[in-house]
Amino acid sequence: MNKEKKVLTPAAERRKEFGKAFFERKTVRAGFAIILIMVFSAIFAPLVAPYDPNQQDLLNMLKGPSLAHIFGTDALGRDLLSRIIYGARASLSVGLVSTLIAGSIGITLGLTAGYLGKWVDAVIMRIMDAMMSIPVIILALFLGSILGKGLGNIMLCIGIVMMPGYARMTRGQVLAVKQLDYVTAGKIGGATRAKNALKHILPNCIAPNLVLATMNLGTAIMVEAGLSYLGMGINPPTASWGSMVSDGYRYLSNQPHIAIIPGIFIILTVWSFNVCGDALRDATDPRLRGTR
Repeated sequence: MNKEKKVLTPAAERRKEFGKAFFERKTVRAGFAIILIMVFSAIFAPLVAPYDPNQQDLLNMLKGPSLAHIFGTDALGRDLLSRIIYGARASLSVGLVSTLIAGSIGITLGLTAGYLGKWVDAVIMRIMDAMMSIPVIILALFLGSILGKGLGNIMLCIGIVMMPGYARMTRGQVLAVKQLDYVTAGKIGGATRAKNALKHILPNCIAPNLVLATMNLGTAIMVEAGLSYLGMGINPPTASWGSMVSDGYRYLSNQPHIAIIPGIFIILTVWSFNVCGDALRDATDPRLRGTR
């Protein structure tokens, strides 16, 4: 007797198709696993890290990889593995919070510009164009010099730098959606501008911005690493991958692992977020499913 095939609901079927499309490529599965490991290590850093990341041991400074210190020690004898694990906290926190700041402000500005149009649209978009014309790291350095160092200021600085992308993305979506029949019906039905924009237009702008946010997580981590490398990032002795690369740069000739190892973690994390962002874009766009 044949077993009856389980019938999935439309929502379950969509989730199944999304999961299949998202995890189709091996590189995406590898990138997603790396992100999970990084997040797990950042959350449970006190349990995972073998040493206190700020504990100095001057008798064991500039040591190479060994059983006692898997990744070696830095110029102050601090365990590199422990600092990389705690550095994941700073890097992932900066990536997440700055992306949330950029998305919330950028989507609001893009929705306002696209829906109201006229001079409001012109003013907002010209400001966004001016910001996008400046290289990201230069604008981040300028804002960092004004706001100052520190984790909170760096999050705000990177959030402002990435904001124009969300504004332009949202504006384009709003211009395409606001002429549709159901938006017009909302106006005829007596809905206010704010209600019509939030209820009928905004939900159609979430999906593309979600894909952009996934990709920008890696960008935010890279910008934070660049600022920390240039001395404008997180205040020491807080562990940060960028500051670890900066501190290890002077020892490249005799102890290159001090700079290379945190650099590898930056590369892997940024690559993982970019790969997952590409997969999310492919999975949410039926025209791109199954492409390479």
